[in-house]
Amino acid sequence: MHPAISIAAKDLRQKVRDRSAIILSVLAPLGLAYLFSVMIPSGGEVFHADYAVVDLDGGQIARGLVDGPLAALSEKGLADLVTVTREDDARAKVEDGTVDAAIVIPTGFSAAVEAGRPARLRVIGSVNATLATGVARSVLGGFASSVEAVQISVSAVLLSTGQTPDPAITAELAGRALAIPDPIALDQDRAGDREASSATYYAASMAVLFVFFAAQFGVVGLLAERRNGTLARMLAAPISHRAVLLGKMLVSIVLGVVSMAILVVATSVLIGASWGDPIAVMALIFGIVLAASGIAQLVVGFTKNEDQAGALTSIVAMSLAVVGGSFFPLSQAPEALTQLSLVTPHGWFLRGVNDLAGGGGLTEIVAPLAVLTAIGLLTGGLGLVRARKVVSG
Repeated sequence: MHPAISIAAKDLRQKVRDRSAIILSVLAPLGLAYLFSVMIPSGGEVFHADYAVVDLDGGQIARGLVDGPLAALSEKGLADLVTVTREDDARAKVEDGTVDAAIVIPTGFSAAVEAGRPARLRVIGSVNATLATGVARSVLGGFASSVEAVQISVSAVLLSTGQTPDPAITAELAGRALAIPDPIALDQDRAGDREASSATYYAASMAVLFVFFAAQFGVVGLLAERRNGTLARMLAAPISHRAVLLGKMLVSIVLGVVSMAILVVATSVLIGASWGDPIAVMALIFGIVLAASGIAQLVVGFTKNEDQAGALTSIVAMSLAVVGGSFFPLSQAPEALTQLSLVTPHGWFLRGVNDLAGGGGLTEIVAPLAVLTAIGLLTGGLGLVRARKVVSG
């Protein structure tokens, strides 16, 4: 067996029995991912509401509202509609939390619209469902604007032909116009929806934050070996400096890959994270672990003992996490910070996660993989040069 593999196997056996390694590598990121996903939902969450609909009018315009915009909400899966015959019953459902809001079409609504008189619609919203209430108000406002626009257009056409706009004729023509399907349909392209859900985003962001702590365990072992005198005994045996450094780097990589793989499975099962194509996810994991191991190797090369290494690694990991978007979605950050995040492995990893969450595969994450690999090789190479001084010293 190659000496580097023997050294890595020995260190890995020790880390498996180390509770602190398990806590930092698996339990802490899993717990924080759950808390963040629950407390700070991201813009990738799908909106859904429950509405009670009270049609006290039953006229043509009222049916246009119920069968048009409100039915569209239900067909798109954005809302569940419950038909209620009395306003008091709808209000009771809102108060006891059965529905988020009630939409009331008063008696005489259609007649008022057809006669050109002011007409009103009512929204009874729950104080605990402000977003759902706001959406209901927006839908009704849009419908009212459409009716008004159609009536104005019909009146303008009648005036242009020298006819006096009769309210009855205007209402009839407007009703026919509203019944015609929209000539333009909007389809959402999947590329425009490449944003992971809050569960996936925070699972990924906490995983990439703590992988830096997992990656340090291997390279920090160099300092512990030197302090305990075991490093000198290894070098006295027929083991090269290169084998020692390679063995420690293997420990960092294996710990990082295993911890992130466990987090992918655990977050998928426990909090509903959706990571995407498994092969692409594993490639992305290897890329970020390589980058984290390289940075950890470089940081440790500038320290003299385990305490300094742990403190400096924590500072670097937290600083990169803040800039890279581990604590908030970059889609909600200022443009300057979004651009700055591209100098961090966190930013590229999370960008790759968003691409995979949108249905992408290996071809969509070529750029993140290339950048992460380049960061890992560059920092790892410089770190090995610095680490040789630790081994030699």
